[in-house]
Amino acid sequence: MSDSDHVTGLATRGDLERTLGRLMAPDVRPRCAVLICDVVGLKAVNEGRGFRAGDAVLATAARVLVAEAAGADVVARLGGDEFVAVFSGPSADADARRAAARLAACAEPRLRSATAIATASDTPGVLIDRLYATMRAS
Repeated sequence: MSDSDHVTGLATRGDLERTLGRLMAPDVRPRCAVLICDVVGLKAVNEGRGFRAGDAVLATAARVLVAEAAGADVVARLGGDEFVAVFSGPSADADARRAAARLAACAEPRLRSATAIATASDTPGVLIDRLYATMRAS
C-alpha cells in the first residue's frame, strides 16, 4: 500500500485501483462487490465552518466506513467526499449490501451509498464509472 490519504488515513485511489486490478484479473476473478459512499452536506460544512471542520467530518466518515465495512479487502478515499470499500468472496454482494444498510442508519455524518457487483467484462475503471452512475441515479 502506498502512503495513506492525509485527511482520512484510508488507502488511496491508487491502492484501490491496484486491489481491484488484482481481484478482477482474468486468472483470479473472485466474486467482487464494491460499495461507494459520499458525505451528505460536506459542501455546506466547508462553506459554513471551514475546511478544517470539513476535514474532521471526512475523518469521522472514514472511521464509520471502516467500522461498518469490516472484512473489506480495502477501504479507500476515492476523492473529495467519496469513499469505496471492496469486498471479495462468495458473500461479497451480501457483505457490501449489509455495510450499505448500516451506513444508511448512521446519523452523523450522514452517508449516502450504493453498491455494484463486478462482472466478467468489467475493468476496474468501468466498475468505478458504474458506481458513479449508480450514485448519481440514487
